[in-house]
Amino acid sequence: MVLRETTEKIRMEARLRTAHNQLQTMIDAMPSALVGLAPDGTITHWNTAAGLMFGLEAAEALGRPLTDIRALFPEPAGLIEECLKNRRPTASRRFNRVTEGSTSHYELLVYPLDSGDETGAVIRVDDATERVRLQEIMVQTEKMMSVGGLAAGMAHEINNPLGGVVLGAENILRRLSPDLEPNRRAALAQGTDMTVITGYLEQRKVVPLVEGVLESGLRAARIVADMLAFSRSGHSEFTPTLLNELLDRTVALAANDYDLKKQYDFRHIEIVRDYDPGLGPVVCQVNKIEQVILNLLKNAAQALAGRPRPADEPPRITLRTGVEGDLARVEVGDNGPGMDETTRRRVFEPFFTTKPVGVGTGLGLSISYFIITDNHRGRLSVDSQPGEGSRFIIHLPFSGPGSRRAGKGSDPPPGEDE
Repeated sequence: MVLRETTEKIRMEARLRTAHNQLQTMIDAMPSALVGLAPDGTITHWNTAAGLMFGLEAAEALGRPLTDIRALFPEPAGLIEECLKNRRPTASRRFNRVTEGSTSHYELLVYPLDSGDETGAVIRVDDATERVRLQEIMVQTEKMMSVGGLAAGMAHEINNPLGGVVLGAENILRRLSPDLEPNRRAALAQGTDMTVITGYLEQRKVVPLVEGVLESGLRAARIVADMLAFSRSGHSEFTPTLLNELLDRTVALAANDYDLKKQYDFRHIEIVRDYDPGLGPVVCQVNKIEQVILNLLKNAAQALAGRPRPADEPPRITLRTGVEGDLARVEVGDNGPGMDETTRRRVFEPFFTTKPVGVGTGLGLSISYFIITDNHRGRLSVDSQPGEGSRFIIHLPFSGPGSRRAGKGSDPPPGEDE
């Protein structure tokens, strides 16, 4: 009889252990951080997600009062007390944590555990960082859509008076030139000559002022033209294009770009070309691919401008083409400061930028990613390490997006490696 009872007790204990292990396995499998509390606020459960989220193992947390780790767990004051008092779940509350300069967002809920006379609680914490970021992106996108429509209308309205400013500055410079016979005749008719007038203009530095007006007007005209180009909904044609020639044309455009010349001295950056001479034509939207390459060149120039370097290591951008499987491959690399892992993973996100306010919008690389992956059904990725420069890699199908979706089902999300 005693032996039978002992055996039954052993079986019961084994079943309880199995049930406990199964329950713990289920709790640990939850993606949310789950923390169980006794009525006195002592931690009774601490699942794997909680350990990963707060950097504290279960053995270190179990049996301790929650108040001991309040720095890790900054739940709103009175939230748990409110749940225990009313014996109903609390509304979701959000709190933030800043670690290594990065802000993470969390949502916290408290559920009562009523076991008769005493009431404990379960705290659930979810990482809401990506959801918050997506919400911010959606808000920013709506703003940009509104601004885009407004910009198109403003560009049309600005074009006419801006054209008058440019034309007027050009005419002033012509009518101040001592080389034109009509100017000399008009000066003599007024009892003077162009030598006297030119001397006055040089002494008062009038011509450089007018040239500055003309240069600023032309720059504004280019900005307006870019605004109009971005606002147009039309799609350019897909045509067979030799990528080696396209890269050379884009480098020439970059060398004459106002911002690149004035701010980043692009003309003093060494351009290394490592082209595959046998690379055949790729069917693409030429102006769109030029825009992508120009964006990558601008980003490389900006990165190189911010990095001090030894005299024997000049700033360098390397352009490389080739074939990888059934895709054309284009690389744009630099020997700049490179990126850390966090920046590398987020570099294609809309509105993400490491530049100061007013210097960059964070849209250049995200637009480039969209052009390559959506318009051309290709791939765009980045390879970078701090202190080792960055390398952007483009893969494009030779036949264009009409025949098939290159890499369908395996395209990496923005910021991830292939």
